[in-house]
Parts: sequence; structure tokens; C-alpha cells
Amino acid sequence: MTKRVVRVPTPSPSLVTPVGIALSDSEKAEALADNLEIQFQPVTDPSPAAVIEMVDVAQMSYFMTPASEPKLTTPEAVQEAMRGL
Repeated sequence: MTKRVVRVPTPSPSLVTPVGIALSDSEKAEALADNLEIQFQPVTDPSPAAVIEMVDVAQMSYFMTPASEPKLTTPEAVQEAMRGL
């Protein structure tokens, strides 16, 4: 005995927008595009020169600071780790 599985398409949920309810896929796509356009606007105000200078100084200070000496591993420590495996 076999059962036949019938898949009934379910309607996609509606989308509530500021101007109403979007029901069709094209209305939903348009509403999402409008929302993304509002959220992601290009930054037109350039950073002030003082902020750029402060960042440059901080970067140079970071890059010019000498790194600390690394802790070296002894051959005995390596052998001990291998024994533990």
C-alpha cells in the first residue's frame, strides 16, 4: 500500500509596509527595495582633517611599537607533548 503525498501550495505571508500591506511578490520586492534604499545611503560628509590626522598618528604609533619577544619552546617541552599524545 502506498500513500500519495499531495503538496498544497501555501500562500506567502503578507508584508506590512508604511504605506499599507504588500500581498504580491512584486509589491513585497518593491517594499523591501524601498526600505533598503532608505537604510543604505552613501556617506557624503567627509571626515574632518583632524580626525584623519589622529587616526594616522595612532596607526603609526601602533606599527612602530616593537613586538615583544616570543616565548620559545624547548626540545624537552616538545618531547613531553609528543609523549602525551
